[in-house]
Amino acid sequence: MTYVKNASGTSRWSRPSTGESSWLEYWEKHTGKKATRCGATDCHSTSTLVGGHVQKVFGGNEIYITPLCKDCNNRTGNFWVDTELVRVPNGL
Repeated sequence: MTYVKNASGTSRWSRPSTGESSWLEYWEKHTGKKATRCGATDCHSTSTLVGGHVQKVFGGNEIYITPLCKDCNNRTGNFWVDTELVRVPNGL
């Protein structure tokens, strides 16, 4: 599990510059997994999943993608996720 927070100011990146149609597709391509539920450990909703931009609370300024439901993608506090984090490509 990883302790994360939603990254601010990332809505300007509507999709990856690497060719995928969405950030969720980017996460699936790089993990080889299908996103089936929200990664927040206190949620695990299966509806309206997005590729959420998060940062590790104790891990620097890097931004990662992980599956989140729309509600968890709008959280303002810190939370735990149990899904893999995929780093956002450089140069966005």
